[in-house]
Amino acid sequence: MSVDRKALQQRLQESFRIEAGERLGVLADTLASWRQGVTSDDSIESLYREVHSLKGASRAVGLTAIERLCHAWESLLGAVRRGLLELSEERVELCRQALRMVQQLHQGQQLDGGDPERLSALLESAARGEDVSLPKPLPVASPRPATPPNLVESGTVRVSTRRLDRLLFHGESLLQHKLEAQAYARRLREHEAAFEPQRGKRLLGAGSLKQLSADLETLPLTSRDALKGLLDYLNWSQAQLDRLHFEAVHLERAGRHLAQGLAQLSEAHTSELQATLLLAGSHLVEGLPAMVQDLASEAGKRVELQLSGTDLQVDKRILDELRTVLTHLLRNAVDHGLEPPAQREASGKPALGLIQVELLQESADRFELRVRDDGRGISGPALKAKAQAAGLLNEEQAAALSEAESQRLIFRSGLSTSALITDLSGRGLGMAIVEETVERLGGRIELESSPGKGTCFHLYLPLSLSTFRAVIVRNAERTFAVPALAVERCLRLPSSAVKNLEGRPSLVLEDRVLPVWSLADVLGLSNSLNQADELLLLLLKVRGERFVLWVDELLGDQEITVKSLGRQLLRVRNLLGATLLGDGQLVPILHPGDLYRSALAVGAGSFERAVDSASDSRVQRLLIAEDSFTSRGLLKAILEGAGYQVTTANDGLEAWNALKQGAFDLLVSDVEMPRMDGFTLTSRIRADRDLADLPVVLVTALHSAEDRARGLDVGANAYLVKSGFEQDSLLDAIGRLI
Repeated sequence: MSVDRKALQQRLQESFRIEAGERLGVLADTLASWRQGVTSDDSIESLYREVHSLKGASRAVGLTAIERLCHAWESLLGAVRRGLLELSEERVELCRQALRMVQQLHQGQQLDGGDPERLSALLESAARGEDVSLPKPLPVASPRPATPPNLVESGTVRVSTRRLDRLLFHGESLLQHKLEAQAYARRLREHEAAFEPQRGKRLLGAGSLKQLSADLETLPLTSRDALKGLLDYLNWSQAQLDRLHFEAVHLERAGRHLAQGLAQLSEAHTSELQATLLLAGSHLVEGLPAMVQDLASEAGKRVELQLSGTDLQVDKRILDELRTVLTHLLRNAVDHGLEPPAQREASGKPALGLIQVELLQESADRFELRVRDDGRGISGPALKAKAQAAGLLNEEQAAALSEAESQRLIFRSGLSTSALITDLSGRGLGMAIVEETVERLGGRIELESSPGKGTCFHLYLPLSLSTFRAVIVRNAERTFAVPALAVERCLRLPSSAVKNLEGRPSLVLEDRVLPVWSLADVLGLSNSLNQADELLLLLLKVRGERFVLWVDELLGDQEITVKSLGRQLLRVRNLLGATLLGDGQLVPILHPGDLYRSALAVGAGSFERAVDSASDSRVQRLLIAEDSFTSRGLLKAILEGAGYQVTTANDGLEAWNALKQGAFDLLVSDVEMPRMDGFTLTSRIRADRDLADLPVVLVTALHSAEDRARGLDVGANAYLVKSGFEQDSLLDAIGRLI
């Protein structure tokens, strides 16, 4: 079926008109604050991003005049952002004139003496630090009169977004009433169940009460009156209990029917309302194939774009946000990812590069947007070198990064793998916007890349912004909701599972050491130390990093309605929004990405004190006997990281002399050592009156049954084989012995 390019272009221009209007409003407000002398790094960053996004949107619809002007404007802002230029009054005025000209071009007004090409040249000159003469100020663009709502074809009606939002709000309120009714029905069931034991006791005690009543006449008068009053009260209480139980049964049934009715009404009404906001994924990719081909032609490359899963229904608000995200990813794939045809053929690839965009439904409320190319991939070493050159990492930090961690540097603002800044890319901003947008939508982004084979971005997102599932937790006497999309596992572990490694609480899980923070510390809340034997932990994955949060109580997971914080609280650190639970409790929804950033900014906090308080306040002294320099250094690092005071000896004889001269709480010894081996050393310790009770852990490469038996015979408390040795095994053994 042929595509009506004219109709498609009109739809794209209408979408651009709306998006550009919003971005120009943000730019105008930011520049107005600059005029008043209020500037900050955040406002410069915000302005830079808005101009960058506006440039990409104008390019997508073919408005080259706005695109070139924004590109030059972006160059000036980039120089200011990197600290290469000061934000002088003349440069601020130049930015204001760029804004006015973009406004006029956006509204299709006649340019009164303004020349976009000349203003672009002035902006580029100013970006290089050259002195420029300001052109004549442009008149302020007058707003275009609003188009009244009107009927369109196919039996549809154009409705104000404000009215549609209001209607959706009422639908979400109905959904909230459904959740409340379900909560009340659940509580009524609990009350009904609580009556059952009392009814059983009543039946068992009925005979006793009857016997007491019959024996009243045999008692003295004073005792008879008192006991009769007590029996009358008990009979009345039983009657009330029966009445309350009867009412509870009927109320529970009524509540259950009410909850079911509200659920049906809510699902029917809300689903219809949400259906008005659901669009096929094809709306997300409209115009993108043509854009990709244009970009490929300019770059001298050949590209095939494959689309699949575009019939998936997704919330229109999410698709609107993803439009910019997908544009960035496709532009990067063409410019950075795919090689020129000759280079591809030389490496054994077809000259035609492949980009795949796929929408996949993960569950009833989640989907994945997958963007894959078969290009050169992302070079971790190149990104680390760029990060060091930009001052984002020092040499030690760069050396500690794994290949996957190095590749995720691509999401750092101001970092790009491109050696040249072009009109397509190279400013190191696009991927930071991508990650920020995905997190703002309550999702997460993951990256897979193999040098020479290609790159794949996995974007995991909710299908709707109205509702999603969340894990409900309580910490520091407060209740919070955590998006389930970011929670990998909920853990209930003994407190001994968390240890101080390298100076901070950590958890060893599936051969990985994960940092642990208290949620109260991350949020800056006062927290009473919990000395419980078990810990409730949330394993979260954010930006490719896994970390663990300690919470006081896990209340389960449930569907929640999402409420924004309003324009006054448009962006609050650590908060994604708020929700009302079924019992009417207002609960903050936490922002997983912010939680990780906040966690990195705080120390171990109360969790470290809690872990430390469980151990003896005195620092325990350990002695290591090991002739291998490498093994000795590894053991020393592990034990010191766990909080022990460590002394080392080069062989068994040196260790024996150290034991006779100083006090130690435990010995960790190799077996095969010069001058005195570990078996002989252990035998001497057990034969010495002062050292007989000293715990001894043998760590050796000898793994035969005979060697283990000999270690037991000489009196070793633990025998660990180096070939199967794990850090956690050693620490557990020491923890049990001292």
